[in-house]
Amino acid sequence: MNAHTADPETCSVAEVQAALLGASTTPRAEAYARMMHQVVPRAWGLAHAGRDWVGALLTQLRPWGLTQVADLGCGMPRRTPGTASHPVDTHEYALAVRMRRCAYLDIDPAVVEHRRAGLASYQGGAALADLTDPAQVRAGLAACGIDPHQPTALILGWVLALLDDGQALGVLASLPTLVAPDSYVAVSHPSGYGLWSAQMTRTTGARVQPRSTQDLLDLMVRAGLAPHQGPTPVAAWPTPACPTPGTDVLCALARIRPPTVAVGGSDR
Repeated sequence: MNAHTADPETCSVAEVQAALLGASTTPRAEAYARMMHQVVPRAWGLAHAGRDWVGALLTQLRPWGLTQVADLGCGMPRRTPGTASHPVDTHEYALAVRMRRCAYLDIDPAVVEHRRAGLASYQGGAALADLTDPAQVRAGLAACGIDPHQPTALILGWVLALLDDGQALGVLASLPTLVAPDSYVAVSHPSGYGLWSAQMTRTTGARVQPRSTQDLLDLMVRAGLAPHQGPTPVAAWPTPACPTPGTDVLCALARIRPPTVAVGGSDR
């Protein structure tokens, strides 16, 4: 192939996300992040807002007594461990609200290695898992010490955007089989069609699929989850609000229902 017509070398999704968060990454990923910012000036702010939302979410869940959290498709740490005095990553937010255990799962070995390095003495762990394979997710949660019999906060930050509708539905529908009833599923997801999704797709080589408020709500309902809050723009969470024009990040929270108990020999 002619060098002048060849597509530029892509970066992993994790590398680009890390660059958008200002974390240490490769020069190529940092260049791509600058390009993303030129296409969508809100890109950096939305990347940070999505991570900040995790802290707000776990603080919100604190009165409900959940003691464990799993960050599924966690991506790179937000910064080098020990360089900030305030919580910036999921296990630190969890510690601040007295959750006892945090699990990080990701398909990228480099992500898992970085997450393990940042956990220090905090209870939990990081494990490799393809979220579209429930057996891998179950094994990863177990390896990190997550008790499947205790309610858990499950976080999917931007993950569903990398999956088509069938895969996303499969992931959401599998979650009730992996954790206890009355667990919660929290999702953040890019919305808005146009330059942002096209640029991210070219940058990573992965098809990035934004979804609307109704798209996300439909996925949760079809997966058998009970919508609790949202979807709503990240800047407004938890207050209901309409997405802003163009690119935004939507957040939603759903509950895993207890199983239906048949009465009198009938499931009616």
